[in-house]
Amino acid sequence: MKDSGIEFLENTRYPDFSTIDMIRRVPEPPSDQVVPDDAKVITLPDPKKLKIPGVSVQEAIENWEPVVYFSRTSITMNDLSFLLWCTQGERPIDASPAPIRNVPSSGNRHPVDTYFVAGEVEGLPTGLYRYLPKTHQVISIREDSDIPFAMGTASMDFKVITRAAVTFLWVAVPYRSVWALGNRGYRSVLLETGHICQALMMASACIGCDVHPIDLFHDQVVIQLADLEPGAQWPIYIAAVGRLEREL
Repeated sequence: MKDSGIEFLENTRYPDFSTIDMIRRVPEPPSDQVVPDDAKVITLPDPKKLKIPGVSVQEAIENWEPVVYFSRTSITMNDLSFLLWCTQGERPIDASPAPIRNVPSSGNRHPVDTYFVAGEVEGLPTGLYRYLPKTHQVISIREDSDIPFAMGTASMDFKVITRAAVTFLWVAVPYRSVWALGNRGYRSVLLETGHICQALMMASACIGCDVHPIDLFHDQVVIQLADLEPGAQWPIYIAAVGRLEREL
């Protein structure tokens, strides 16, 4: 019986032009999910106008440690705006006709979408949301006070997630990358999710928060919770954000 991990590495060697649909002139997949006409869209505070304390990279790295619990604390909409912008926000650059995001993405394909559970975000009802990088907005998927408990159960980390101010869920749409990169795009999905989580850890240090990454969870339960399309959308990584000490 072949080792599944070795098989994955062998099947994602580059280049394998036979797996690249772009070369075969297959239509390009959408770069973003469609926003329903009746969706509740919330505009976040402008990240350019936020005053966030600076923390050195060295300090952020040296102070990070595994989290086993959070106190019941909250973050503001400004904090949320900053975290989302740092992890997947878009910005223009002079050398490119198109904006780039604040994390690397092979081929600029951006196969990862950011969902999050708002547990204690001031001004935002408890529930499940999705980030829209191009407009720096979020849409409400479901407002429900039980969502943090459901996510805590699905992630097998109940005590952390139910006390977190916000829990991020990164969902991959692999075909966005596979269309242009072939099977190598599957590796890109995993790499990019790691870049995003690391950016979250650095950004969270600036607002006095800690991050608890979670890679062990019940996939099917998370798919049902976030109403994902089986086979097309894949939950890859979860990260809870909160504080170890109660706010005064």
